[in-house]
This record gives sequence, C-alpha cells and structure tokens, in this order.
Amino acid sequence: MYFIFLFLSGLAAGFINTLAGGGSVLVLPVLILAGLPSPIANATNRVAILLQNITGSYRFHAYKKLEIKPVIHIALAAIVGSIAGSLFAVRIDSALFDKILGIIFIFILLLILRSKKNHTRVRANLPRWIEILIFLGVGFYGGFIQVGVGFIFLATLNLIEDFDLVRANAVKVFIVMCYTFFAVLIFTINGMIIWKYGLILALGNILGAFIGVRTAVKKGETVIKVVLAVAIIAACMKLFGVFSLIGLE
Repeated sequence: MYFIFLFLSGLAAGFINTLAGGGSVLVLPVLILAGLPSPIANATNRVAILLQNITGSYRFHAYKKLEIKPVIHIALAAIVGSIAGSLFAVRIDSALFDKILGIIFIFILLLILRSKKNHTRVRANLPRWIEILIFLGVGFYGGFIQVGVGFIFLATLNLIEDFDLVRANAVKVFIVMCYTFFAVLIFTINGMIIWKYGLILALGNILGAFIGVRTAVKKGETVIKVVLAVAIIAACMKLFGVFSLIGLE
C-alpha cells in the first residue's frame, strides 16, 4: 500500500512540477514517512526528478516548444551551481527557513502573475555575465535542496528571458534535467539514494510529466497559472504550518 501511495504521490508531483513546481513539497514528507532521514529523502527524490524531466524535455521537444540554443549559457551556469549545491547539501529543518521560503514563494507568484502591459524585454539590456551569475545561484539552490526550485526557475525565466509560461516551463524542465544528472551522480557516490523508493516514485513522476506537458501545450498559459497559484498556495500553507494547525498532517 505504501508503494502505491508513493507512486500516486509521484504522479501528482510529476504533473505539478512540469506545469509549475513545488511537487517535492508533496513528495518529501511521503519519503520521510517511510523512515528516510531528510537528507536521504532529499537525495532519493532526485532520481524521480531526473527521469521526470527527461520525459518532460522529450515531450516539449516533440511539441516544438523547447528552444535549447538560446539558453545554453544559463543551463551550463545552473549545472555548475548545482554541482556546488549538491556537494554542500545538508539537512535543513529550520522553522524560520520554512517561513522565509514561503514568503519567497508568494513573491514569485506575484512576479509570474504580473501584468505584461507595457512590458519591455529585459533580456536585451541585461549583460550575459549577470544572467550567468543569477543562474549559478538558482542552480546552487536546486542542487542544494530542490524544493521550490521550479517556482524560482519559472519566475526568473519569465522575467529575465521574457518567455511565455509554456516555453519557460519547457526550458525549466530541460535545465533541471541537465543539472539533476550531476546531483544524482554526487548523491549516488555518497550512498545517499534509496533506489527502491526512488524508482517507484519515478514511475509516477514520469507519467505525471507526460500528462503535464500535454496539458501545458494544449491549454496554454491559463491552466499553468491556475496550477502554479494552487501549488504555491499549498506549499506556503505547509511551510507556515497551516496543515498541521488544521490536522491535515
């Protein structure tokens, strides 16, 4: 029964991650419920994240929504940042950190849902070295803890690169796939991945990603904004302890 629950959690997380982000907020408590320490749960989840994003990248490319060449420099920056973040990965259980992260999520939501009226292309005026520095930081966070990195990528890509949310999702999925390969490698070398749980979770994530890409392409930005808003609100409720307060965890 636990494996079925793990698969279903992966299915939901894969769908949410592909359309928005925050699926790891759902998955990590499920892995911890199985008795995995937080650092091991964080590492094991990366197996599912990797396979989910391989699936998502392939599907976005098949729908001709994935543009790789314009973002090679930020993908490489994110990979370098992720390697540093993975090597630096430690257990994070601070209640203050959770609240700060919740505030960041709300800020990201406001950025993504902002009106684009009179919006000019920021990227044209932004030096490439600044983009690289920004994505080094985003990659470091992704390698370090992963939770919520999809929100950060979407907000950053949507703001700096000025992609619409469908193409921003495609690029996000591709970059996360690239750097997660190295994160999985580092966590594997350090013996931090429980493969039995990671692969069962990955089956759900793959199916969720498949459905998520089709939904993103067919429904466009509107459905992405709805899923993104719900995902961020739910993540904030968990981080601020609302679920515990009302007896849902």
